[in-house]
Amino acid sequence: MSRHRIWVTILAALGIVGSAAAQQVASDRAAAILVFPKVVVDTANSAGRGRLDTLIRISNTLNKPVRMQCFWVNANGHCFNAPGIICDPTLLPRDNRCPSNSVCVPGWQETDFIVQLTARQPVAWLASMGATLCSDTADPNLPCFPIGGAGRPSPTNNLESRVPAVQEDPFVGALKCIAVDQNDVPIEDNALKGEALIVRSDVQNSSNFFDVRAYNAVGIPALPGRNNRDNVLVLGGNGAEYSGCPNVLILDHFFDGAEDPVTRQSISTTLTLVPCTEDFLTQRPTAMPIQFLVFNEFEQRFSTSFRDFNCFREFRLSEIDTRVPTFSIFHAGVSGTLTGQTRIRGVASNDRTRGQTVLGVAEEIRSGGGSAAFQLHMQGARPQSDFVYLPIQ
Repeated sequence: MSRHRIWVTILAALGIVGSAAAQQVASDRAAAILVFPKVVVDTANSAGRGRLDTLIRISNTLNKPVRMQCFWVNANGHCFNAPGIICDPTLLPRDNRCPSNSVCVPGWQETDFIVQLTARQPVAWLASMGATLCSDTADPNLPCFPIGGAGRPSPTNNLESRVPAVQEDPFVGALKCIAVDQNDVPIEDNALKGEALIVRSDVQNSSNFFDVRAYNAVGIPALPGRNNRDNVLVLGGNGAEYSGCPNVLILDHFFDGAEDPVTRQSISTTLTLVPCTEDFLTQRPTAMPIQFLVFNEFEQRFSTSFRDFNCFREFRLSEIDTRVPTFSIFHAGVSGTLTGQTRIRGVASNDRTRGQTVLGVAEEIRSGGGSAAFQLHMQGARPQSDFVYLPIQ
């Protein structure tokens, strides 16, 4: 084979690899669907963890306007016979905010809204406040969209953009945004890039404390020429319109209770998972078991599972498999090493109307008060599709 043909073959192979990589679900590339797995608000410090809010940032990376249909997903729990009381269904053995004869019931409720972005425009808002259009009569303390146009909505202004504040305070949940056209029909423009900053302050009434942890939104790219413009988005598998969600999530972490060898602070890790399949049409949650394979530094393998995963779940690692954290396989005293790796996957079922993959984000909390959020590694794809069911316009 001539040297010219060899170089042509190599360049073609690199082009194929580059094209495939650009079409994978990732957190560092623009996409047509953005998923923010964790949004948290607690402006009154009702849980005693400090005042919490989440800053959402989204940018249009293209030289043309793009419109987003977004969904707040409210995953707050409420007391069974006192629905006005917000509670945490993950607290064990129970959340004492509920009456003694009640239990905390997990929730799942969506609120949708529209944001119009001009070419190359970045926008940001606090989840506790939302954002409206800038005007002479607008509240100066609230975020607003600056480009008002001449009174008529168009792709070159933000006149139709309205972001409601999250449904409740305190709030825990997720945000999903999808690129659509002016008729709110999904399009294949991979234009969106996003970040979330979780801001924590005023812990134990100390006004000098301030902590920020940030993560990138997970981007699901559209596949060119595949979009059939209906309200059912197919992610991976047969008839895919968007890239499929990862088969396995990989989390590299300290085991809970491990001590940082430098700062001597105790470390714990919180994991938040959301399903790749979302039904915004009927608001029916996606239920599946989650399997965890845990490896310590000696490559010893442990395993556990969580049966009752639905639309959203926030775990402290050492509370996934037991109610006594020091007995958990995620605790340093049980694993026998400081660090490890956990492989996470949703267990497949025979239901072909919804997939069983998950997306997520992890947060590392230090006993001294500092924290960091970080992405999960993603591996592989599945032959089964995931689906996003949108409200019918």
